[in-house]
Amino acid sequence: MNDLPRPQSPARRAPFARAAALLGVYATAATAALAALAAPTAALAAPTDGPSQPIPDPGKAVASSDDTSAIALNPANLSFLPGTELRWTWVSTGSASPLPARGHSIALGVPLWYVSTGLRFDFLDPPEAAAAPLDSAARWVRWGLALDTGPGFAFGTTLGWGSSDAPALDGYFSLTSGVTLRPFTWLSLSAVARDWNRPESRLRVALERSYDLGIAVRPVGGRRALEIGLETAYVEDSDPDESGAWTPRATLGLRVPYVGTLRGDVTLRDLAADGGPHIAAMAGLDVNVGELQVSAGGVFGDAVTKSGTGFYTGVALRSFSEPGVQLPARVVRVRLDSTPGVRRHTRFLQQLWRLAEDPEVSGVALVLRAEPASSLAHAEEVADAIRNLRSHGKKVLCHLEDAGGRSLHVCSHADAIAMNPAGGLRFSGISSSYFYFGGLLKKLGVQADIVRIGAHKLAAEQFAREGSTQVGKDDHQALLDELSGAFLGEVSAGRRIPVEELKRRLARGPFLAQEARQSGLVDLLAYDDELGRVVDEVMGRSSRVVDDDPGDEAPERWGYSPKIALVYLDGDMIDGESRSIPLLGVKLAGSYTVAGALRRAREDRNVRAVVLRVETGGGSTLASDVILREAILTARVKPLIVSMGSQAASGGYYASVAGGTLFATRSTITGSIGIFYGKVDVTGLLQKLGVGLETFRSSPRADAESLYRPFTDDEREQLGVKVKQLYDRFVARVAEGRRMRPDEVDAVARGRVWTGAQALERRLIDRIGGLREALAEARRLGRLPDDAPVLSLPEEDTSLLGYALSLVGFSAQAQGELATATLPPVMLDAARALTPFLVFGADRPLARSEFAGEISFGVPTTAREDAPRGPAPRAQAER
Repeated sequence: MNDLPRPQSPARRAPFARAAALLGVYATAATAALAALAAPTAALAAPTDGPSQPIPDPGKAVASSDDTSAIALNPANLSFLPGTELRWTWVSTGSASPLPARGHSIALGVPLWYVSTGLRFDFLDPPEAAAAPLDSAARWVRWGLALDTGPGFAFGTTLGWGSSDAPALDGYFSLTSGVTLRPFTWLSLSAVARDWNRPESRLRVALERSYDLGIAVRPVGGRRALEIGLETAYVEDSDPDESGAWTPRATLGLRVPYVGTLRGDVTLRDLAADGGPHIAAMAGLDVNVGELQVSAGGVFGDAVTKSGTGFYTGVALRSFSEPGVQLPARVVRVRLDSTPGVRRHTRFLQQLWRLAEDPEVSGVALVLRAEPASSLAHAEEVADAIRNLRSHGKKVLCHLEDAGGRSLHVCSHADAIAMNPAGGLRFSGISSSYFYFGGLLKKLGVQADIVRIGAHKLAAEQFAREGSTQVGKDDHQALLDELSGAFLGEVSAGRRIPVEELKRRLARGPFLAQEARQSGLVDLLAYDDELGRVVDEVMGRSSRVVDDDPGDEAPERWGYSPKIALVYLDGDMIDGESRSIPLLGVKLAGSYTVAGALRRAREDRNVRAVVLRVETGGGSTLASDVILREAILTARVKPLIVSMGSQAASGGYYASVAGGTLFATRSTITGSIGIFYGKVDVTGLLQKLGVGLETFRSSPRADAESLYRPFTDDEREQLGVKVKQLYDRFVARVAEGRRMRPDEVDAVARGRVWTGAQALERRLIDRIGGLREALAEARRLGRLPDDAPVLSLPEEDTSLLGYALSLVGFSAQAQGELATATLPPVMLDAARALTPFLVFGADRPLARSEFAGEISFGVPTTAREDAPRGPAPRAQAER
């Protein structure tokens, strides 16, 4: 029971007094409603303040006490404790008060892995007017324990030990249990059984059992802005001729912007007493300053003191924070030592989006010691995040050391670019290189036998030829020109240099730091230790530079919040479960894994919208179709948005046409609508090795897909028919998903690769935009708030070897460094390009674009948290 409310500060100002009065009006009206419900029983008995009454926790409700007050109020709510908290509270009611529950309490709560626990000490110093034996000092030690069963349900128990110099109050051992249900983000329901073991003191004075029922609501979108609590306590009476007593109570919490929370509560006591019930009330303020909370207020009412008012005060030190006093503005330093892979790229974007919304951040210093993006498409998204920072009034500075084209692309949108005087900009343009293994296979005695649809389906050429056809050369150059145009346009807009002039300047590269400054590509030269000075120059004032450490925040809503599911389709698409090859840095997207993630998102009632993030150049046609089917089923029941990252080509595009809105950046590589099918004949290699082979078959085509002979002319003809059927199905899927005619799809298909900008013109996508725009559309269609959480699926996994390496200290980033150190970059790229021979069976038709390494604009990509994703043009500086 939390019978004693909190008071207002005697030194309160007029606005605070008016707010407190408003709290009292609402709380009194709500309490009157509870009193009406309790009246038939309450008239028969009046509750008494038992020896186990704790020091009151002002304004805290049974259903919503998510801090250490839960140890005494409702132990179930310890499960919702956001972090470690140490709290001290002092309540004073004056010597004339008849209520014994005043004094000091100290509580410490800690959330652990599957439980939360807390320890609380109550030192009761009752007034002289309290009834005997409750006028004697007493001490209680309470230990609370709650199971972590998720944000929607909690159960907990508190064990209490009471001691006192008065024998009638000494020797108690009490058990109190509670349960809380939070079915919605705005509703919390609680029930508490106090002293249910009916503890006895040394003089065998028993404590009566009592029961609390409480409800709390947050009617403003489930936010903490307004919280109303209604509850009632029922105390049993051991006299069979008497009924128990009811004590209704109401609480109210109102957020005060840039301060904290205004709290109030009203308790109606002695409902059957002559002259009507007596009132115990409080009004006070919690002031939040970072992880510190300071509370103060007044305690008043005729049930509390016969004259005047009491007061309360308290302090809490916590590992989490709540909205409150705005701290001095700061400049946040964000350092990148390795190029982010797919998932870390998303986390990097989310970090920049969060900083844009933080009112205490005045600027961001990006310290880039590696390229900030693994592709031009990713660079566009990071550049968009920088523009978003600036649109929110934040200054952005980039500090570069040994930089490449993607650093220039991203940082051209910042307020200023600084460079280490000993560094440089290793960039003068984009070039692409493609691997062809026909000559190697020929020397090994291996012959590739491949059938494809369309002269533009160039992936097949990599394994059958020693170089590309003229069609391939033209396609490669056209793609390079598109990417270069997008790059120049972005840098031109950011640096305010006309495109033609920018081309002339870049052609003189690569640049030393001084040359880059003279060319207008960077603004300042500064060493690491001069970063503070440069920040002050950019900000126009002295600034405090700190590393980004967001800390934990108390949840804004109860229960399971509606969310967005972000489902990754990332890596070569294979049948079955996802896998990875750590030492090559290759990730494989399994159809079962991705389809299962889509199914989970579809069946989760808390997921209101799904974003399918596509980062693949395709792979198995069967895997593509399995994933597409799950995407179609998902789009039928909730909004599905597709966000194309670096590439969503061939099978990646196939899986994207489920009917939802398609977003791509201008530089996303997509299209490549086509199929190829084939195998390699290794009999020549076996002969060179001196290996003989005899084959027996039950029918002429029994070994048609064997690696130990080429296709016959008849088999090749039949294979062409099957590939055409698979291609027609690909076209039909796209036509249905994009609401186009098959002939319209065929006109832009046959293996042609397009950038996102070109795909928009050809109706292959709906809108130009990155992940930020896709998530915004998901929130709009799902009717979700801007702060709706994002659930990433499937969970990140690794291979057995990767797991073993992680056990001995090799993080994902370290594994990437190990791969780079093991093989030279060119050999590593070649090994990755040969991955299809390792992961795709000879009997698998493929919807896959060609592999050409990773996108790199002048500086090789350093170790990344995630494996690189092919295929995409490998770009280098032309020197």
